Amino acid sequence: MPTEKVEAILAGMVAAFDFFGCVPREVWWDNPRTVAKEILKGRQRKLHDRYEALASHYRFEPLFCMPACGNEKPYVENSVYDLQRNWATPVPQVEDLDQLNEYLRQCCLRKLTHQMAGKVETVGQRFERDQAAAGSLPAHRFDPCIYQSARVDKYQTVRFDRNRYTVPRRWAFETVTIKAYIDRIDIVAADTVIASHRRSYDRGQLIFEEEHYLAILGRRPAALDHSAVFRQWKLPLCFQQLREDLQRRHGDSHGARQYIRVLQLLAEHAAQRVQQAIDLSTHQSSLHADLIIHATERLAQGHHPDNRGARRNRAQVVRRAKTLRGRSKDNAQARKDEERRILGEQTLHSRQRQADRPPFLR
Repeated sequence: MPTEKVEAILAGMVAAFDFFGCVPREVWWDNPRTVAKEILKGRQRKLHDRYEALASHYRFEPLFCMPACGNEKPYVENSVYDLQRNWATPVPQVEDLDQLNEYLRQCCLRKLTHQMAGKVETVGQRFERDQAAAGSLPAHRFDPCIYQSARVDKYQTVRFDRNRYTVPRRWAFETVTIKAYIDRIDIVAADTVIASHRRSYDRGQLIFEEEHYLAILGRRPAALDHSAVFRQWKLPLCFQQLREDLQRRHGDSHGARQYIRVLQLLAEHAAQRVQQAIDLSTHQSSLHADLIIHATERLAQGHHPDNRGARRNRAQVVRRAKTLRGRSKDNAQARKDEERRILGEQTLHSRQRQADRPPFLR
C-alpha cells in the first residue's frame, strides 16, 4: 500500500478477504489511530466510521490488544521478520505497487505447499480447515474509500489532503462529495461521478483535466495559447493539423474559434471518436467545424459514416453553416441600425431641450 491511511487499510483488507475467499470471525489490531480513534476502558475502542462500516459489511468482530502488552502478540512480530527474510531478501525489483502485490500473492500461493517443522499437514491443508470455519463473503464488495464533503471554488477545484482537483464548470460553487481511494479521487454530485483523478500524495499540487476548462474557451479563446492548462495538453497529431488547416482556410481568428468548437466536443465524447470524425472530414474541400460536429454526433449514435456518407452530408452541413453565418451578420446589422436609431433620438431630444432653454442659459 502507498500509505497507512484509513483508505489503505480498507483496500488491503478487502483485497485480503477476496484472496482468501472467506472472512475470519475476529480481526485483531494493535490500536492504530487510523482504526481505533480513541482507547476507552479495557478493550473498548471508538472505531473509525469507515472501519466500523467495514466490520459490519463483512460481519467480523473488531478486537484490539491491550496497550503495552507485548505478550498478547508474541508470534506476530516474529512472523513479520520471517516474511522479510524469505520474501524481501534481497529486495524485489518491481516497477510499481501492482507488480509488487502480484509478487507477494505468488509467494503466498507457493507457501500453501510448505510443511512446517513438527507438523503433518501442509499450510494449504491447515488453511482449508480454517476456511471451513470462517464466514462467507457477502454478495457485494465493500467500497474501500473515505468520504468528505467539499465546496467547489471559483477555479472549479476542490481541496483534499493538501491538493486541489478540478471539476466541470457547471459545478462551480456547488457542494460535492469526495470519495478518496488509495489510487484515485472520485468527485460525486447528484449521485453521479462528475470527475475522477489519479490521487497525488504530494502537497500543493493541482490535478486537472483540460476538458473541465473547455467552456472557458468559448469566452476567452486566447487562453488556448496563453493558459498553462492548454499549453501542456497532449493531443493526437491530427488535432494540431486540423487547427493549421482551419486557420489557413478561414483565417487565424475565425479558424481558431472553429478549432475550439471541435475541442469542446471532448467534454462529451471520447478523444478516439472525435479523432475518427476529424479523419473523415479533413479530406473534404469545405472543411468546417460543423462538418466535424455532425460526424461526431453520427458516430455517437452508432452510425459509421464513410467518406461517401460524409460527402453526401457535406452540402447540408455547409448550407447550415452559411445560414448561421448569414443570420449572425443580419443580427449584427440589426443591432447597428438600432444603435443608430437610439443615438439619433437622443441627439434630437438634446437639441429640443437646448432650444427650450432661455437665451441666457443657452
